[in-house]
Amino acid sequence: MLINIQFLRFVAAMMVVFHHSAEHLRSGGHGLGLLFGFGQSAGFAGVDIFFVISGFIMAWTTENAAGGKDALLFAKRRAARIYSGYWPFYLLAVGLFYMLSRHYLANVHFLSSALLWPTELRYLLIPVSWTLVFEMGFYLMFAILVASTSVRRASIIRLLTVAVLGWSLFSHFVSHAYDPGQLETMSVYEQYLAFPFLLEFLLGSILANWLKMHPEGFSWTLLLAGISLLVAGGWINNIHFNGNLIQGYFIIWRVLIFGSAAVLIVAGMVRLENLGWACATRFSLLAGGASYAIYLSHTLILDAARRLGLNTLIAQNPAWVAQAALICLSALIVLYSMTHYRWLERPLHYAFRRWLKA
Repeated sequence: MLINIQFLRFVAAMMVVFHHSAEHLRSGGHGLGLLFGFGQSAGFAGVDIFFVISGFIMAWTTENAAGGKDALLFAKRRAARIYSGYWPFYLLAVGLFYMLSRHYLANVHFLSSALLWPTELRYLLIPVSWTLVFEMGFYLMFAILVASTSVRRASIIRLLTVAVLGWSLFSHFVSHAYDPGQLETMSVYEQYLAFPFLLEFLLGSILANWLKMHPEGFSWTLLLAGISLLVAGGWINNIHFNGNLIQGYFIIWRVLIFGSAAVLIVAGMVRLENLGWACATRFSLLAGGASYAIYLSHTLILDAARRLGLNTLIAQNPAWVAQAALICLSALIVLYSMTHYRWLERPLHYAFRRWLKA
C-alpha cells in the first residue's frame, strides 16, 4: 500500500509550505528559527521529493502494463488525478485574485494555466503549478513508454537517464545554457521537456524497478543518509550559493544534491515499510492524500493572509509570536486541505475517473 510514501508526500508538501512561509518572516525583519530556517534553505526540495515519488509510483504501478490500451488507461487516470485536484483551486484562485488583486489577472494566460500547458512562470495563474506542467510532460513520456515497450522498458529508462544526465551536464558546463542571460533565451518547451528535473522522475522510476528486485536490505542507513544529504544541501545552499540554489541558473546542482537526497529517502522509506516499519496508516493516507491540496492551497492562503494584514501583524510582534502565528496558519492550511481532500477532491477524482472510464 506504500503507507510510508503517502506520509513522505505530506512531509514534502509541508517543506514547501515552510519555505514560502519563511518569506513572510523575512519581510517582517525577524529571525527564522530552526524550522523556518530549514524551510528557507532546503524546504523547496520538497518539490524534488515529489518528482522522485512521481517517477517511482509510475513505474511501480505500471510494471505489467504494456500496449496502447494500457497506455490510454494510464493517461486517463493521470489526467483524472491531476485535473480533478487542480481545477477547484484554479477557480478559487480566479475568485481570490479578482477580489484582492484584480490587476494580477491581467497577465495570466488562463487557458494554458487551466490545461497545464508549458507556459512561462509569470503567466501561470497559480505560480506553484509549474511543477504540474512538468508532471504532465512526464506522464506523456511514460504513456509513450507503456504503449511502445514492455520487458525492455526498464532498460530504456536507464538509457534515457544516462542521455538526460549527459545532456544536462553538457548544457551546464559546456554550452552554459543555464547561465544568466542564456537561460532567459531558452524556449519554454525546452525548459519543460529537457530540463534536468526530468532526471528526478527517471531516477524514481529506476528506483521502483530496483526495489521490486531488492525489497529488503539497508533501510535506516539509506533514510538517514538521505536526510543528512538534505540538511547538508541546505547548508551548501546558504554557504556556497547564497541561498539561490532554487534559481534555474543552478539547476544541475539542485538536482544532483536534492534529487540524490530524495532517492535515498524514498528508498529508505519503502524498505522500512517492507520490514514492517510503517507510519500511522490512517493519518498517512489522509495527510498524503491531502498533500496535493496542501501544495496548491498554501500560496493562495498565505497571499490572502498577507493582503489582509498578516505581514503587518508579523512586523509588529516579536519573532517568536510571528513564528507561532505562521505555525498556526500552517496547521490551518493542513486542516483545510484534509477537509477539502475528503469532501471535494476525492469524490471529484472518482467522478472524473467514471467520466473518463478510467
